[in-house]
Amino acid sequence: MIRHQVYFDTLGSMREDSASWRSVFAGLSVLRLVDAYTETGSSIDPANWAQLHSVRTAIEDVNAGDPVRGVLTTVLEEATKRATIDDVVCASLLAYGRALDYEASWGLATDVFATVAKIARPEKSARLAIEANVAIGGAARRNGDWETSARAYSQAAYIADTIGDRQGILTVQVGIANTYMAKGNLPQAQTILDDVIVQSGDERMDEVRAVALHSRASVAQRKGEHSEGLRLAHEALTLTKKSSERDLVLEDIAAIFTELGLRDAARDAHLVLAATAQSKLARGTATINLMELAALDGLPEAFDAYARELASAQLGPWLRAHYLLFLGEGMSWLGRHEEAEEALHEAISFADANQIHQVSFRAQSSLAAARQVKPTKEFAPPPAWVPEDVGTVVRAISQLRKTAAAAS
Repeated sequence: MIRHQVYFDTLGSMREDSASWRSVFAGLSVLRLVDAYTETGSSIDPANWAQLHSVRTAIEDVNAGDPVRGVLTTVLEEATKRATIDDVVCASLLAYGRALDYEASWGLATDVFATVAKIARPEKSARLAIEANVAIGGAARRNGDWETSARAYSQAAYIADTIGDRQGILTVQVGIANTYMAKGNLPQAQTILDDVIVQSGDERMDEVRAVALHSRASVAQRKGEHSEGLRLAHEALTLTKKSSERDLVLEDIAAIFTELGLRDAARDAHLVLAATAQSKLARGTATINLMELAALDGLPEAFDAYARELASAQLGPWLRAHYLLFLGEGMSWLGRHEEAEEALHEAISFADANQIHQVSFRAQSSLAAARQVKPTKEFAPPPAWVPEDVGTVVRAISQLRKTAAAAS
């Protein structure tokens, strides 16, 4: 099989020179450069300007607002500066893989993580090898590739057990629990996660405990136990030190608030993300969600303000597709039906060109619904009362929003 086959397949399915095509092509260019120097064992020769120039040009062709452009630039800069493919370069490759994972490009993310796993030999870089294999397990699971996921988790567990890495062992257990959750076996997922939470707490492994609590919150949410899910997610938030993980937890807290109809609290969470999130992708997603909330609450002026901000922003293809989708749906809810249809048509066209199928399908469904009936969305008021444990999280996120606003 051709190396990075998933990249060639993806490029072949896209409209050539679309925003997503350029992003994927740049990623492939970087990976092939990494492969070339990894296979020969040679150091990167700055004199080989033609190859380096070709890769740099491919990266520069990526849209300025696409997070992939920044992480690929870092990979290339680290590789040329260090003149070799070492652990630092691999760490930047992992960041690229996580950006792909975040935007649901799971097949590409799996390929990137597998590239790192191949380079990071367990006898030399055991912790990096564990991290790469855990990442493969998660991305492959989200892509529905259960076999690859299970194999990666097994490899990560073997390496962690061999070197006596308790943190790695427990992290793998969280990944296995997430697999049970994805397959619908919530009791087994909960059993594993509860055990990891206890063990990581006893051993004062706060980061592992935070990840386990986050997953346990997802189990609670799937069981309809929203109050418990909020409590667990908030505990994870207080323990998380990594900015990227913290942003993911805060996103899930906002999602639970929205499900409960607590849109003011959800807005607070998204405002914190829009102001403090580490990545452009997370900040852009938060702003899109704020636009959606404004439409749900019947606030046309706020909706228009967020729409104008996003329209003039440099957005990558994944964000732009979602912006157009929520723009169209929001206009429909606000009774602007002709504008809504125009935005939804644009969302479908853009999503199809960039192979963002989920957005295209949803936009088509929203467009069909908008053509059948033209009612303005009824704006449901938030609950007049919430349980005390929910209220505790609401107040904590509100304070977090005030702190973030004061710091900006």
